[in-house]
Amino acid sequence: MSSLPIKWAPSVAIALVMVLGMAIVVGRAQKKQENAADDVKREICITFNELPVARTFEETDLDALTYLVLETLDRHEVAAAGFVVGQNVGTNFDILGEWLNRGHVLGNMTYAHQDLHEIGIEKFISDIEMGHETIEDMLSGFGQKKRYFRFPYLHYGDNTNAKRQVNLYLDHQNYVTAHATVVPEDYLYNLTLEKLGKYPDSAEYDALLNEYVNHVLDEVERCQLLALELVNRPVKQILLLRMNRLNAIYLDEMLRALTDMGYEFVTLDEALADNVYDRPEGYYGGRGVGYLDMLYQSDPDLIPAQ
Repeated sequence: MSSLPIKWAPSVAIALVMVLGMAIVVGRAQKKQENAADDVKREICITFNELPVARTFEETDLDALTYLVLETLDRHEVAAAGFVVGQNVGTNFDILGEWLNRGHVLGNMTYAHQDLHEIGIEKFISDIEMGHETIEDMLSGFGQKKRYFRFPYLHYGDNTNAKRQVNLYLDHQNYVTAHATVVPEDYLYNLTLEKLGKYPDSAEYDALLNEYVNHVLDEVERCQLLALELVNRPVKQILLLRMNRLNAIYLDEMLRALTDMGYEFVTLDEALADNVYDRPEGYYGGRGVGYLDMLYQSDPDLIPAQ
């Protein structure tokens, strides 16, 4: 399939492109200095949920958000993964095609982004199938070989039967489950950004930037400490970000901060090749958490045998 044209909205340079003149994230320079003498290899994959754009309370300029995210990923030479909610696509296949044109991979996040814990096995599998049908022709046309799936809300099933039946279906359809380890509360920070309006005061804007990016960095470090406790080594982390205005305008600073901490960016396939993602888990909590937390909080009596 040939490259699809995409038209970027003129508002790119108005409401969203406010990254010039940003203050350096508080503590980033210190972290860089602390990690300079550390030879431990740090690797992380960047992923985005709810493509083409996450639903919010404010009107969203989809072209502008996509432009900012893709340009930032290009600048940092990041090959990311995005997970598509089928009913949100509408006529925006050109937007998704641009992700593929830039060397990123796309995955299925169901059609209606429904919760397995609420709708049950049969309806959830039907929602996976509808999401698959929405993007399959496009993925085949662009030559993407693998099919990825991410569970909405990171809800893998609240009982052994649901988890087993859905995983059997995914295996039968040759889906690779795209786990995540680092799961920041970016939706809460995005709500705060929305409350600041389209043209926030620079002091408020910079304060939110520092608070949010440091929140992400703290979660990354927490997950690496958890990895050391679980498997006695660093693991290839997978960062989950929602495709929203917050991450579009703060992504550049976040990726710079991760680089300063010594992280290298890897693809989803490279991250999932870490055998920590092959470890069976027995987590049935109601809260969606990252995979390392699922392993840590697993009920030892419910962990499947390998």
